Amino acid sequence: MKKYVLAAVTTIILLPVLVIPALPFWFGREAEKTYHEMLNQLSGRSGIHFTAKHYERGWLSSTAETTFRHPQIPLEFKARHRISHGPFPLDRFLEGDWRHTPVQARITSQISLAAPEKQNTSFWPPLSAETAVRLNGDGTLHAEMPPIKTTGAKGEIIDWRGFSADITFDQAWRKIQFDARLPALTVAASGQQGDVMLSKVTMHSDTQEGIAGYFFGEVSLRVGKLEIGQTSGRVGVKGLTLSASTQPADDNINMVLRYSLDEANVAEERFGPGIMVFEARRLDVASLVKFKKEVAAIDREGTLAPRMALTVAGKTVALLAELAKKAPEFEITRLSFKTREGEISGKAKFVLDGRKRNLTDSPVKLLTTLRGNLEILIPEPLLKRLIAAAIRRDIEAYRQSGALTAREMARLDADTMAEIVDQAFPQYLARHELTRLLVEEGGRYKLDLSIARGQVMINGKPWHAPARITLPQ
Repeated sequence: MKKYVLAAVTTIILLPVLVIPALPFWFGREAEKTYHEMLNQLSGRSGIHFTAKHYERGWLSSTAETTFRHPQIPLEFKARHRISHGPFPLDRFLEGDWRHTPVQARITSQISLAAPEKQNTSFWPPLSAETAVRLNGDGTLHAEMPPIKTTGAKGEIIDWRGFSADITFDQAWRKIQFDARLPALTVAASGQQGDVMLSKVTMHSDTQEGIAGYFFGEVSLRVGKLEIGQTSGRVGVKGLTLSASTQPADDNINMVLRYSLDEANVAEERFGPGIMVFEARRLDVASLVKFKKEVAAIDREGTLAPRMALTVAGKTVALLAELAKKAPEFEITRLSFKTREGEISGKAKFVLDGRKRNLTDSPVKLLTTLRGNLEILIPEPLLKRLIAAAIRRDIEAYRQSGALTAREMARLDADTMAEIVDQAFPQYLARHELTRLLVEEGGRYKLDLSIARGQVMINGKPWHAPARITLPQ
């Protein structure tokens, strides 16, 4: 009896001694499986090709190398990884780093631009990343790119203030959260080229895989400030936000796209705020997933741009024919843009109703399934200001041709020009194919477009496309 008790006690004592050293080796095998599965998931979901070039598994840690590139971008990136095996990264403990909880693996990565030796890659600073894969396969990733200041090929000074991103994912990469931050990027050009200044850029997404493998959730991009040009003629925007929200509705998708702008500047003039909200309903999810896979396959083939555009256009027509079977709705629920002369506003709603028709044999039939209405309202003072610019150009042309004398030109003060604009306004509106379609309504000019069974109506009258449209100059 004592022998059995002694054997049991010895086993209990020796078991951890035998098992603990073996754990890193076992976790190393699991980490290698997770590594390759992660590359497959990223390649399948991002459209970027990830290739495992090297993997060397050790006892406490492993090393690996990965290359990745987008098929339509002539750049390749290289990532070198150090993978510390779980459940506790003993290799890091030996280095004095005790700040770790039990994990399957911790991966430290260094990502750089892979380029020929003679090519200058100083404009792309190295990106470092730290990935923690939890015991259940879920994980987090934190990436950072350091600030850099360098000179470009044309003498421009590039001041990059760094970049950081955080990703949270589940074991199967079906639930993903992403946040990224770009504090600032400035390109100070030399000579006659304009400068570029970009600041406070943030990206966010929170998505989850749903029916047919489609990812639902929210995605947004916000630009705090963007300025382009020289001091005398800069163009800029502030508070530009683009966001999208997708939600499942049975086997369909409902989507909301929102574009907003706090302020826009052209030279010394300010516009805004502005907003547009677009909604799409009853989009067949299976058709959208099929279209995405077909376009991804075309991407992987590396087809030349013109041929690729034609192929994608054909796939898009086929997609619309499939979507039309469920009569999807497309609506602009809000459109507003403020100017100093007033607000440009509008709304629209269209339905692509192909439920009772076979559209696969003739894509042209798609036009006859579209019905709906679009309304745009433009303040009269804004139109007059645009017309006034055209009138001034014509007057200057008269002066150069000798039709107006210097004395007559001197008499064209601000009040006289305002009178000329008021008198010539109706004639100038009628002169162009687009502006002549506008109808005055309570101090604003309205364009009311409707379409049904292939017939387009403008302000209640049939419209036929002109052979050539000349925009107001």
